[in-house]
Amino acid sequence: MRASSTFTACVFVLALPAIASAEEDGDRSSSKVRLMGNSGLGSPVGLMGGTFTYAPVPEMQFEIGSGIGFSGLQFSLMPKLSIGQARDRLVFGVGPSVGIIQNPNPSQWCVSLWLNAEAGYEFRSVGGFSFLIAAGVLKGLAGKMQGIDGPVFEDHPDDRPVPPEEVASFPILPEGRIAFGRWF
Repeated sequence: MRASSTFTACVFVLALPAIASAEEDGDRSSSKVRLMGNSGLGSPVGLMGGTFTYAPVPEMQFEIGSGIGFSGLQFSLMPKLSIGQARDRLVFGVGPSVGIIQNPNPSQWCVSLWLNAEAGYEFRSVGGFSFLIAAGVLKGLAGKMQGIDGPVFEDHPDDRPVPPEEVASFPILPEGRIAFGRWF
């Protein structure tokens, strides 16, 4: 119950500035730069993060982001194809992300490389407010992340070793995210 309340509060905090600043102050449907707050599971920026998008033309977006997730600090790059009308668009993206986390026992830094693919819907208001909902898949390509039996996932009364997991051995996993932001 507490995790659900925390998630809801975080989404509200991320969305509030974007909604408040999206006053009808001119048509921003052709703006080229966007900042967004993201919340998701398995997403390119993890459980919570931020993204910067540059759209040189309406049909192409380049997104970079960072956040925090189960594989630690996350960094992503995702080119996207964007099709549709000025306000309602379908977006399709494929790109890599990297996770960095420290495994506690044995103590070592774990770096993991992932490939993310997603499809989504984006809404843009006249004032620049943007909403994105996307879902897709991710696949571990290389590296390691904290052991699944590690303290991130379960409490252990003892300090028994939990070796890091090879991410390439993971199956293809689902991912999804929602995001709120503003085009400038």
